[in-house]
Formats: sequence, structure tokens, C-alpha cells
Amino acid sequence: FCEEDFVIVSFIAEFINTCTNAAYIFYAARALRRLPKDASFAAKSLYYGLGLVGVCSSLFHGLLSYHAQMADDTSMIVATSIVLQRAMTYQKTPTFINWFSGLLLLAVITETTYHVMMDEQTVHELSFVFLIIAVAAKTRSLIKLRVQQPKDKKMLQKAVIFGAGCFVFGYLLWQLDFIFCTELTAIKRVVGMPWGFLLEFHGWWHILTAVGAHTFMIMIDVLTRDRVELLEGDFNLFSKNTTVVRTKGD
Repeated sequence: FCEEDFVIVSFIAEFINTCTNAAYIFYAARALRRLPKDASFAAKSLYYGLGLVGVCSSLFHGLLSYHAQMADDTSMIVATSIVLQRAMTYQKTPTFINWFSGLLLLAVITETTYHVMMDEQTVHELSFVFLIIAVAAKTRSLIKLRVQQPKDKKMLQKAVIFGAGCFVFGYLLWQLDFIFCTELTAIKRVVGMPWGFLLEFHGWWHILTAVGAHTFMIMIDVLTRDRVELLEGDFNLFSKNTTVVRTKGD
């Protein structure tokens, strides 16, 4: 990664890339706090996965060890797979749920084993992109299936675009960080701290993917409940008002 190692403190390799993972943990904790008191473990597992990404990624960027990297990469696949499993098994038969969950678990184990043994990134990145696309597509499908009012559909479809946009823009910044590392490093040295922190583009990838993942997790969570209810604050930091999205059949 482009961030220079052990510059800020002597015991954290990539300081900004480590600290920005707090975004995953923040959004996971926030979502768990806003869940109904009787929420199932399946609902909570979505956000446990998000928090796991933050912890594993922090360890990797802080230590830059091989095992921490594998934990980071695996947590991304696991967290996204949990969301996909929840979305794809909604209103399905027990037989379908068992088969789909088993095949998805097998795919995750196979991809992880290959990634750890071969230490290559292409299959890992393609697998992650495929999972994100599948989650986004299924989210749009659930909106059409479950939401009745056009204004509610429009609101949620905008949220899909926003979440996907966060992933795309974050990935673009990550690639720019990789391609133009020499130029960015030179600029960061000129402007100095703290303004140079703004040019740590991989850190922005962490923040933007945390926002995007949280957005999709919230939508999948509420769209697979018996009654679709959104808190206005689910998509911002402060509001606590409840918006009831009318579902088909209400």
C-alpha cells in the first residue's frame, strides 16, 4: 500500500489505513444498537460480519503480516457472503435454504483455501466483486417484491445507487493510490501532516466501503423482516424518527 510505514508511531505500520477501519466498527456497533430488542442472531450476524472486517483489516494494516492479511481478505468474503445468504434465502423453502447455504459455504471455503495457498489476489478480488454485484441485484429484486408505494421504492433505489457508488468510488481511489503512489507520496511530503492524511486514498476505501456495506446491510435486514420498517436515521447519523415503508399485502 502507498502509505509509508511506521511514520506516525513506531508500533503501527500504516497509521491512517489502520485507524480508518474504525468506520467498519462504528457502523456495525451503530446498527446493532438500533436493532429491535428481539432481533434474531441471523439479523445480528450481518453487523457482526461488518465489525469483523474492521478488526481484521486493522490488524493487517497495523502489523503487515501474512496471516493478518489472510484474515483481512477472508473477513471481506465472509461478511459479504452472510449478507448474500440472508438475501437469497428470504421466503425460500427449508430445502433451498440448506442447499444454497451449503453451496455458498463450500464456495467460501474453496476460495479461501486457494487464496491462502496460492497467495494471489485476482480470484479473491473477482470473488468479492461478484458477491457485491449479487447483493446489489438481489436488493433491487427485494425492493420490487416487498415495497408497494412508488415513493418508498424510489427512496430505497436511491439508497442502492448510493451504496454501490460508495463501493465504486472507493475502489477507484484505491486503484489511484496504487497507480500513482510515487506522485502521491511526493505531494504528501510537501504538504506535510495533517493535510497529507487526506491523500491516503486506501483509507478512503475503508471509509466508503464501510458506508456502502452498512447501507446494503440495513436494506437487506429490513427487507427480509415480516414488516418493512426503516428508521430515517438508518441512512444518516442523527435522526431517530421511524418511517414505515408500506409492503405489498399491508
